[in-house]
Amino acid sequence: MTELRQQGQAAGWRDDPYGRHELRFFDGHRWTPYVRDAGTDSMDEPGGPMSDTTMQHGRSPLLTDNVLVVERFTDLGRRWSDRSVLRPDGTRAGLLRRAAPSDAGSAGLKSLVTRDHTKNDVVELVDENQAVVLTLIRPTGTPKSSVEVRDSDGDASGRIVQQSLRRSETTYALLGPTGHFLGDLQAENWVGWDLRIVDGHGRQVATITRDWTGLDPARFQRPDDYVVRITETVHEPLRTLVVACALSLEVVVRPHTGDL
Repeated sequence: MTELRQQGQAAGWRDDPYGRHELRFFDGHRWTPYVRDAGTDSMDEPGGPMSDTTMQHGRSPLLTDNVLVVERFTDLGRRWSDRSVLRPDGTRAGLLRRAAPSDAGSAGLKSLVTRDHTKNDVVELVDENQAVVLTLIRPTGTPKSSVEVRDSDGDASGRIVQQSLRRSETTYALLGPTGHFLGDLQAENWVGWDLRIVDGHGRQVATITRDWTGLDPARFQRPDDYVVRITETVHEPLRTLVVACALSLEVVVRPHTGDL
C-alpha cells in the first residue's frame, strides 16, 4: 500500500496503512492527515512504516505469530540468563540473549557501533536461525525505564517508556519511530502475571499471563513461564513494539531489580 501502488485509485476512506487509526482518507494521489476512529474525525500526519500485509512475507514468525510462550527469568543469582521463546507446540522459535560488544558489527547493532556498552544494556531477540529480529537498548542508571527498539537492520522501531500517572499508577508507553503514542502496557499489580497491552484508543491488543488455555502444558518443561497472546488486528508499527515489550518484560518492566 505505498503511494505509487495507490495511484489511479479513487479517493475515499480506507484502512489506515500506518496502523494508528481505523481509517485514513486517500485523496486519489496520496494519504492525507485526515483520520477517523469509531465515527470520530481527527488529524494525524501520515508517516512511519506502513502496515501493508504484503510486508508480512519474509518477516520472522516472531513478529507475526499470535501466541508465544516465553521462558521466565528465575535464577536471581545470575546477572543475565538467555531465555527461550517457544511456539504453542513447545518447539523453540527464538532466543533472548545479551549482545556482547564484539557483536556491534552484526545487522541488529550496525547503528550502535559508537555506543558504549558499559552505559547500555543491549539485548537481542534472535530467531531459530540465529538471525537478529529485534534489538533492545536500555540506558543504565536512569531513574525511569526507557527502552529503544530497533529492527533487524538497526533502524528505529520506537521506544517503550515508563510513565507515572495519577494515583501513583505506572504504565509503559509504546511510542512509534516518530515519537507518536501507539499504546501502553498496563497492570493492576505488577507482581501478578496478568498484564495487558492496549492501543492508543484503549482497545486491548495483547495479554501476558500464565493462562495456559488452549495449550498443552505437557509440551513445556516450565509451567511457570508466561504466555503472550496478540490479536490478529495489530499492525505495524505497533506490532513490533508489542512483541518487543511482551517478550522482554525483565528488560522493560523490571530494570532495577538486579536481574539483568
